Amino acid sequence: MYRFKLKTMVTIKDLTVKVTYRVGLSEAEMPEKVHQQLLESSENGDEIEMGGISKYPDAYEWLSENIHERDCMDWEAEIEEVSENGI
Repeated sequence: MYRFKLKTMVTIKDLTVKVTYRVGLSEAEMPEKVHQQLLESSENGDEIEMGGISKYPDAYEWLSENIHERDCMDWEAEIEEVSENGI
């Protein structure tokens, strides 16, 4: 874990960060239904929601079992909100 070595620290009330990462899989074996849902999602430009009810439940389940953050090739963090104390 990276530790900041700063003399002055601040505390913020809330911080919301959207993290996106990219993972590449090779020779991935999956059920036909998962394959069809991945194709449909790609063709329709749909995202597969990973935090709730999904339009593609089988693809969601397979992805959540087979993709892990530690496998990422690159990632980015977008700061969506920072709320200061007292504001």
